[in-house]
Amino acid sequence: CLQGFFTPLIDLINNYRGDVIKFSGDALMVYFQAVDDTKSPKYNCIVPPHGTYGLPDLGPMATAVLRASACCIEIHKRLHMFDTHVEGVFLCLHIGVGCGNISILQVGGEIPPGT
Repeated sequence: CLQGFFTPLIDLINNYRGDVIKFSGDALMVYFQAVDDTKSPKYNCIVPPHGTYGLPDLGPMATAVLRASACCIEIHKRLHMFDTHVEGVFLCLHIGVGCGNISILQVGGEIPPGT
């Protein structure tokens, strides 16, 4: 049951360029990096990174918030009230979004390459 729930959940997060940075029981924390998509080789100079014609580029932070919000909406549409195949038992979603600078620290272990 949980694999059937978490596999599409993580796939959706990855599709919207999010990174799962923490699992805590049945909860998880996801990070959507604020990057300048106009510097990407995939940027075509026609469609702004947020995908809406006629609007100027909103900048990295606002674009990351839009990606995170779109991801949350898609997750809610697909997985809210997930059927566990146990009579009368469904998984309900609660989603929150925050925006701002964060610090990610690693205590102990090996330092990941490229950091």
